This record gives sequence, C-alpha cells and structure tokens, in this order.
Amino acid sequence: MKVDIRSESEDELGRLEAALRECVSAGVRDETESARDRSKGRLEWKVELLGSRPGGELAASSALLAALRAADEAVGNHSRLERSSTDANIPLSMGIDAIAIGAGGNGGGAHSLQEWYEPAGRELGLKRALLTLLEVAGIAR
Repeated sequence: MKVDIRSESEDELGRLEAALRECVSAGVRDETESARDRSKGRLEWKVELLGSRPGGELAASSALLAALRAADEAVGNHSRLERSSTDANIPLSMGIDAIAIGAGGNGGGAHSLQEWYEPAGRELGLKRALLTLLEVAGIAR
C-alpha cells in the first residue's frame, strides 16, 4: 500500500509516521498470532520512503506576502491564504520565504485523469504574478 502523509509541521510528520509504523506492526502481529493455517508463511512488512516534502510556514509579516497582497489590491483580486503541498514547501522548510500562486483561469479534478483547465481570466493571474515580482524587486513602488 502507499500512504501519503502531509503536514506543515515536521514534528507532526514524524508523529504520524511513527503512528503508522506502529499500526502496521500491530496489525501484522495480530494477524500472525491469530493465523490458523501456518503453512502459508509469515507476514512481512517494510516501510520505504518514496519521497519527502517537508513542512514549513510563511510568516504573516513576510515581505513576500505583503507584495502579493499589494498586487491583489492593484488588480482587485480577493485571494485567501491556504496551506497545501506545493513547490514552496522546500524553501519554507529552509527558512526561505516562498509562496505558490495561481496564474489565473479555472480548473478542477487536480491529479486525476479528469483534470481540466480553462484559461479564461489568466491575464489577471499573470498580471498579479508580475506585480508581485515587481513589488518584491522594489520596482512597483
């Protein structure tokens, strides 16, 4: 089986991984102890890490977040803060400010065969991204 564990907290990721290992171990132990037909062999298990996306958090006082909010105000966008597993996780885990923002348009069915994207409105998203970049660079003042 594959299990995907995500959290913005490294401590919580460690706690969840330990709990998963204990649950699997207990399940195998219980099944082995109650097996009536021992001729089928013993159950074995192992955990193999397929990937790691560490947790992290952007400070509310971040200049990058302030730049994004200024860009939102300039284009009349009403964004909301969300935590998610994105490419921003790695720099955030290293103490580097990072965000992941949409580039406009609408979509759905993420990470499935039914995933779709409609580019209507992408100009606003791209403008927002550019204004954020210019604000961070000190050019949009």
